[in-house]
Amino acid sequence: MRKTLLRSMVFLPVSIALLSCTSSHVKTIPDEVDASSESANTAPFVGRIPLAPEIVKGELSNGIKYIIRQNAKPEKRAEIRLVINAGSILEDESQLGFAHFAEHMAFNGTEDFKKQEIVEYVESIGMRFGAHLNAYTSFDETVYQLQLPTDDPKTLETGIHILENWAHKITFDAGEIDKERGVVIEEMRTRQGANNRIMHKQLPVLYPDSQYAKRLPIGTQDILANGKHEDLIRFYKDWYRPDLMSLVAVGDFNVDEVEVLFDKYFSKIQGPTNPKPRIEYGITDNVEPLVSIETDPELVRTIVSVSTKHPAFEPATYAEQRQALVHQLFIGMLNNRYAELVLKPESPMIGGGANFNRSFGDKSMFSVGAAAKPGQVKESLAVLLTEINRSVEFGFSESEFLRQKAGIQNRYSQAAKEAAKIESARFTNEYVRHFTRDEVIPGIVHEDEITQHFLPTITLDEVNQMGKKWLTQKNRLISISAPDSQQASLPNESDVFAIWRAVDAKTLTAYEEVEIADSLMEELPIPGKVVSKEYIESIDSHIWTLSNGAKVVLKQTDFKEDSIVFSARSQGGTSLLEDDEAKQTFMASTVANVMGVGDFSVIDFGKFMQGKSFRLNANIAGRHQELKGESAVKDLEYFMQVLHLSFQTPRKDQEAFDTLIARAAPYYDNLLISPQSVFNEAMRKASYGDEPRSFQMTGEVVKGMDFEKSLAFFDERFSNASNFNFIFVGNIDFVQMEQLLAQYVASLPSEDERETWVKRPDRRKKGELSLTVKKGLEPKANVVMKLFGEKTWSHREAAKFKSLEGVLKTILRERIREEKSGVYGVGVGGGLSREDDKYSLSISFSCDPARVDELIAEIKQVFDEIKASPVAAKYVENYVSQQLKSREVAKKRNGFWLNHLTWLVEPGNIPQSIEEYDVLLQEMSPELVQETAQYVLDFEDSITAILLPETTE
Repeated sequence: MRKTLLRSMVFLPVSIALLSCTSSHVKTIPDEVDASSESANTAPFVGRIPLAPEIVKGELSNGIKYIIRQNAKPEKRAEIRLVINAGSILEDESQLGFAHFAEHMAFNGTEDFKKQEIVEYVESIGMRFGAHLNAYTSFDETVYQLQLPTDDPKTLETGIHILENWAHKITFDAGEIDKERGVVIEEMRTRQGANNRIMHKQLPVLYPDSQYAKRLPIGTQDILANGKHEDLIRFYKDWYRPDLMSLVAVGDFNVDEVEVLFDKYFSKIQGPTNPKPRIEYGITDNVEPLVSIETDPELVRTIVSVSTKHPAFEPATYAEQRQALVHQLFIGMLNNRYAELVLKPESPMIGGGANFNRSFGDKSMFSVGAAAKPGQVKESLAVLLTEINRSVEFGFSESEFLRQKAGIQNRYSQAAKEAAKIESARFTNEYVRHFTRDEVIPGIVHEDEITQHFLPTITLDEVNQMGKKWLTQKNRLISISAPDSQQASLPNESDVFAIWRAVDAKTLTAYEEVEIADSLMEELPIPGKVVSKEYIESIDSHIWTLSNGAKVVLKQTDFKEDSIVFSARSQGGTSLLEDDEAKQTFMASTVANVMGVGDFSVIDFGKFMQGKSFRLNANIAGRHQELKGESAVKDLEYFMQVLHLSFQTPRKDQEAFDTLIARAAPYYDNLLISPQSVFNEAMRKASYGDEPRSFQMTGEVVKGMDFEKSLAFFDERFSNASNFNFIFVGNIDFVQMEQLLAQYVASLPSEDERETWVKRPDRRKKGELSLTVKKGLEPKANVVMKLFGEKTWSHREAAKFKSLEGVLKTILRERIREEKSGVYGVGVGGGLSREDDKYSLSISFSCDPARVDELIAEIKQVFDEIKASPVAAKYVENYVSQQLKSREVAKKRNGFWLNHLTWLVEPGNIPQSIEEYDVLLQEMSPELVQETAQYVLDFEDSITAILLPETTE
């Protein structure tokens, strides 16, 4: 989908440095460069950070800059971008929203691609609108995105031709402009709600007189609906010009050929004779703190934030990148302290954290913030400030410092190991930021070298100074947002200053750290052994049986250098619970996860994990229980130890359970005021009534959880190793794996009997149901249409169902979005279940409340047409092509094989090879889609739910 991005105060990847770009004045970067240029090799770790050697950077004769890089991950694919250094910040008062609107018009006709031809072409070559064809508009830039297959050289050339048309050949047909108004307004409508209202109140207060507070990319409804065509076209002509354009291409292609194509299509684009100056807007400083305290009746969280503005920090040199590592160390340790405070039952905060990142314009921002428990904003503010003051007065401890260093060192080294496996989209995103934000791009290998060189030289004293430097007296911003119901407990501006003074006057004590163990297990378990081995050639996988009856599936791949993904799954899940037990134990896996690991609390285990790369999470679903995770090769033994401990009786920590309740209960209670939550509950109630296994999540339900029963249920679900299939995919050393499996998996307790899930009665109400809910302040309607039925499952029937779903996505987009201009997007999802031979299909969208009946009728008309006669062949052909192209890439990813093997060995499943599915896909036809539509697109068993504003008559 096309999207508008609002760049706000978010974390930036610290692994990437920022640089003021130095333009060349030749077609390509020459072999010999001046020592001051960004690609020069100067003395080690001195001066400016160079470009990665794999990059070809150049500039066309008209000033358009470009970066090209060959990269065969994924194979036979290319990512190309057109970057315009212009966004909503440059709009005048008659153009509010037109930077984004112009981007929309790029998909509605150019001189060489009429109307929807770009979308139709991209879909015909196996790519998807939204996933592979997209664009975004921000305050300062507009970026067009294309992913293309490179099997046929003509495809890549056509893609570059499309970029060229976007650059200077958008036609702005009057009829298409007026049709697209509705789509852009519907995009605006999707963003309406409490958070949007709060943002519009707070931005002018926190950024007074700033262009950034006045030029939100989505614009205003008045201009979008009534703005003049010539003002829209004027924005395009003023700002889409060579000196503000850049091109990026990364993929499985010949770099020289792409360079020739860039020159062929872009070098003749001419700029205006008298170009308007591209103003760089900034953020003014403030001496007195700026405070914004706002409430909203539909807001579901209470947030308090304290920030200080600083000059934009854009490390371009090695010395500046060293300073960025100092920042990273400070923020990491401060966040660890906040995380520890949050995990105490008496904490006033549900969550809290800190960051230092690039903000709007010429500023970076140091921020601390918290989600406060109801009625505890003042206390949360005090905690946030107290912890900064503690770091200033006493600093961090040596052990905190060493752990944080180890964590940073590990992250960079892990990333560097995967340098040859990085996919092209990641490179293109980085290179776009090079053009839009002057980000340096030395490559992850050199970033790791920089980190390993400088990190040992950084002292704890340097890091301890950061709190004092960042929490300055001037340039302070304080924001509080809360539900209306919390208004009485909120501080006013005077209270905020009083809290700050009280915290500054408080006598503090140093942070006390509890020493943690340096190993997960005091004694290793008595090992079992591998008793049989089988190789399955068709899936290139090994199946081993262990002495305790557990089955292990191993697939060795080279898709990533230092990663092994894992799942262990068995049948049962919550289906084994009786009706009266469901509410008491519904969060059993969450309860177990917050207990910690072995003798380690969650906090202590987090400390133990620093410098290591692995994760493992447990989940109990309706019909199965599962452990899922990933490990670096070097940390595989730690991973296996945690896996072993996951099958032991869970650690009991009453304080951790109390903290979970204290955080979760207010969270779910707050959701009850959300119009969407009210709508969801009405749909649930209409479908299931008082069915005991279907219930609304509330604070009362959370407080009713039984601690002992939850842990006992979890223990029961993960007590029999022979009930599980253990699957490992990745860079496996079979000798090492056999030793670890014998030690940590074959040693697990087991029983001979394999469990299965229990079929529970389907208590969903049948018939053609409908309901209308009136809730919410915004002029926005949400519509959900769900269709249900029974159909015997087979691989073929499941493939037919997904083909219908894929075809529907395209046809509904064309009819409801493009022709009717009635929505921004239409959600289509569903599936046919093997376990119970039932299907469901869901259609969802938001729209103007006045158009609900019209759009529902149009969707039903589409259903009738598909049932009455086969759809045009192109819809099925495009869907099949898209699936095959998508699977082509997915087959080179560990996650794809983990999911496939997990499904393949699931008891009761009917085996199907990947090749068989690909063949089945290619058998899909308009007639088969019609055949499926005739039983699926039926409202005999359905629910149509509509959410309207509460003011609707």
